[in-house]
Amino acid sequence: MRLTPILAVLFLLGSLVFTTACKKDDDQPEGPATTAKFYRLDAFEVDVEPSNRLVKILFQVKDYENNGIAGLTADDFDVYENAGKIDLESDLRIAPDSIPYRLKTVLLLDLSRSVEGFVDQIKAASIALVNKKLSNQEVAIYTFDAQATLIQDFTTRSDKLIEAINNIPETGLTNSTNLYGAIQSVSNLWTDIYTTSNIEDGSLVIFTDGRHNATPNITLNDAMNSLSGKKRYIAALSSGDLDEDALRTLAQSDNNYYQAEDVASIEQMFLSIQEEISSLSNSVYYMFYQSPITDPTPFENELRIEIFDNANTGNDGQLIETFNSAGFGQ
Repeated sequence: MRLTPILAVLFLLGSLVFTTACKKDDDQPEGPATTAKFYRLDAFEVDVEPSNRLVKILFQVKDYENNGIAGLTADDFDVYENAGKIDLESDLRIAPDSIPYRLKTVLLLDLSRSVEGFVDQIKAASIALVNKKLSNQEVAIYTFDAQATLIQDFTTRSDKLIEAINNIPETGLTNSTNLYGAIQSVSNLWTDIYTTSNIEDGSLVIFTDGRHNATPNITLNDAMNSLSGKKRYIAALSSGDLDEDALRTLAQSDNNYYQAEDVASIEQMFLSIQEEISSLSNSVYYMFYQSPITDPTPFENELRIEIFDNANTGNDGQLIETFNSAGFGQ
């Protein structure tokens, strides 16, 4: 009979452990596989047109892993002005095509002697990227060994880009990889601008299979500083000379670092990068509405934007900005 209380205690302990384990699983933060409705919002600029009481905001939406989210409409958003929800009379709209938008991509290709023998695969991968580019996407192509060389300046014309790629030499390559110097050479080819009147959105795609070895006078920090926060993607090909640590540092994020284990995988790597560039460019939203405020007295107003049913409860799960309504209603 004495075993009965012991067994009962063991049973209760077992039940408690099981219940606790299940509760622990339920309490785990949602990961990328379960965050289909996880949105991050980042504002670029808020502007107003007092004469029309128009409030305008430019912002970007990303997912859990900071990939761009495209395709949202005005119906997906809840907009509040001074805690009051904007109603249908405000004519809330999203109009991405109403702002001049320049999308620039620099393709910087390692053409040092280590790639001799598979330059044709690099060309094929570059052409595949060009064939998938957006219609308004301007691409410039540079190669580098001891120095950077312009192959084709910015153009939206795929035929010119493909012709330039096909003309890249495949033999007689130089045994020098001035990676950091090449990055410095192309880093000033665009200026990122995100305003309600003009957008210039650039990125740098770097392909290499080796390490910087041309000169010790130019360092990784020099290359990083020259880019100064600009978007960059590293397309690395595995090799005995690959300086993976430096390239990951250069990429700044695992999302921006791609590595192909063999030559046959280069094309897919380039296509993945182009897909990410396209996704991010289409995740920039221009929203505007007519404010109900008709008092021309200067006043700082709070603008809050949320996405319906957003699983993100962090600081970047909504936008909270301000605008001044001076001159509204005059």
